[in-house]
Amino acid sequence: MSYKSRYSVLPDINSRPPRYIPCPLFCGAVDEVENNIKAPRGLVIFSALSALSVAIQGLYDVAKPTGQVGPVSLFSLFVGMSGERKSTVEGVFLGVVREFQAEQEVVWVAKINKWKVCEEIWRAKRGEVIKKIAKMTVSGECALALEQALIALEESKPAKPKKFKMLYEDSTSEAFFSGLDEFGSAGIISSENGLSSRVFNDLPKLNAVWSGDAIVIDRKTTESFNLQDSRVAVSFMTQPSALNEYVRKRGDMARGSGLWARFLVCSPESMRGYRPIDNVTMSWESKYLFSERMKRFLVDNYSMMCGSSGSRKIVKLSPKASERWIDVFNEIEVGIRPGGRFEGAGDLASKLADNILRVAALLHVFEGFEGDVSLEVLEFSVDFCLWCSDEF
Repeated sequence: MSYKSRYSVLPDINSRPPRYIPCPLFCGAVDEVENNIKAPRGLVIFSALSALSVAIQGLYDVAKPTGQVGPVSLFSLFVGMSGERKSTVEGVFLGVVREFQAEQEVVWVAKINKWKVCEEIWRAKRGEVIKKIAKMTVSGECALALEQALIALEESKPAKPKKFKMLYEDSTSEAFFSGLDEFGSAGIISSENGLSSRVFNDLPKLNAVWSGDAIVIDRKTTESFNLQDSRVAVSFMTQPSALNEYVRKRGDMARGSGLWARFLVCSPESMRGYRPIDNVTMSWESKYLFSERMKRFLVDNYSMMCGSSGSRKIVKLSPKASERWIDVFNEIEVGIRPGGRFEGAGDLASKLADNILRVAALLHVFEGFEGDVSLEVLEFSVDFCLWCSDEF
């Protein structure tokens, strides 16, 4: 039996990005940055959502109305000419993450220096015990007590402090996944040309972590390891010429692997030439409130890394939002058919409902709304993600 909606629950094709965002804290920061920096609204929303994804993905998962639970991580791609103030906007929203990461770097350096001394002492003790066991074995004496002492010593080996590193830019694939193994949540961020990032060459692994699947990292010289339940956000900002070059060289491979289908994409109209200074006194109150809320999530991430907090919490849709999401899912599915809205873009359509769910969950958590995700928040997410699908 085929699904047929009585009316369309999707926004019109080629609609403009939604102005109204039913999330006061998030919307206030977006409006303020758009007004003060004079950047395209799509760029501002993308940057803000990427910051939310980095800060929240390690703490929360989202449940579909069907019962499946998955990540809230987002992959986003902004395409715009030089001079659109990409780096400036990105710095506004992710600056607090970089500051917090730098603070924890200082703490980690002190811990790692102490650990090196403790490990050197431990190795010296271990070496002496092994020497004694060897000597007693040669002489035929019983070394059982020393052997038990060696086992106890092995169990007391000082643990290497974990490094709090959430943001990666021009990183090798090996360095990125090694860091992800240590912390479990990270963001690949670039406001220049992230498509040239070396970690972006590992398409199958990026696909897997977007879905929350486990992956195996094989190494030749060091021990291999499994990444279980890791979370990764990706935010790339690039120029049309760089995107065209990437598509020419690797576009078929990237799309054929399913990677592009996971991205929210936008390339809005340029603001260049339409950015007169109309107010020399700029308020940054909303940006401050945004950063303060972000800090809470960063502290929670640090606590989770140190083992002092529990596992990820699960966000759910309210009954009305669940009903609407199912209608949206079904209409997207029907749109894949010949003559439908998503004909020729079935790969995009297959991930679109997931991205809608993720955006709604991130906004709900960030705002600190009580209960389950509301219909109003979900409807904004539908409008926004369908606009991104048109941009795709």
